[in-house]
Amino acid sequence: MTLVLVVDDSPVDRRLAGGLLEKRDDFSVEYAENGNDALKKIEQQVPDVVVTDLQMPEMNGLELVGFIRSAHPLVPVILMTAHGSEDIAVEALEQGASSYVPKSKLADS
Repeated sequence: MTLVLVVDDSPVDRRLAGGLLEKRDDFSVEYAENGNDALKKIEQQVPDVVVTDLQMPEMNGLELVGFIRSAHPLVPVILMTAHGSEDIAVEALEQGASSYVPKSKLADS
């Protein structure tokens, strides 16, 4: 079973992204409400993949990508945002994100 950690400060968006992933029988989904919460959960159990929002208080998604990359370089991180642009996508990939998806395209992914 693939463990996916969904990180988003918006409860609605967190459940939307997680709900799409939970439709797959081979995914188990855990949730974190911000970057700090995500790091605590990763300390307890390293997920197979992380899906994180870009814009969050305390620690944004790019910062979270950096922390995960340094501690767990083999864990892919997918960045999602409602306010995306091509520049942000490039920056996310340069920071080590495995992929980038606008929230408006989540259901298509």
